[in-house]
Amino acid sequence: MFRFFFLHLLNFLILKIINIVSSIKIITQKIIMSEEEIRDQINKIAVEIEKIEQTTKQKVNYVRNRLNEEFDPKISEIESKLQKEQALFDEILKNIDELVANKKKMIPVIKNLEQQYNNLKKEKEKSLNEQIKAIEREKKTKTKTVDRDIKLLEKELKGL
Repeated sequence: MFRFFFLHLLNFLILKIINIVSSIKIITQKIIMSEEEIRDQINKIAVEIEKIEQTTKQKVNYVRNRLNEEFDPKISEIESKLQKEQALFDEILKNIDELVANKKKMIPVIKNLEQQYNNLKKEKEKSLNEQIKAIEREKKTKTKTVDRDIKLLEKELKGL
């Protein structure tokens, strides 16, 4: 809307300038005119230019004031919201940086703990297997002895 008004204003000014240029051409073509007539026309043109400049200033001021009234409250409101959101965003970025720093510190600790965990599980499994084998060997030895004793007793029983 502002552009349309501004273009309309420029169009108006261009037409006025064209009229002024036309007037100047007419003046130059009338070489026979008296010096007084030429001065009068120059003064009229100068007055017309001054009026155009005053009108232009008034229109620009009017448009500026109207747009300031329309947009400044909205701009202030959005600026306030933007500042709040930017503060939150900055705080989040700070927290992210702290978390990333903590993550970098914790990675070696976690890897070390995982290694200890895996080593202990392997050691437990190995120890369990070794002890189970020892128990199985002991069982086998004892069952052999018991089996021999049973066979001897069975022979004695048959012999009776």
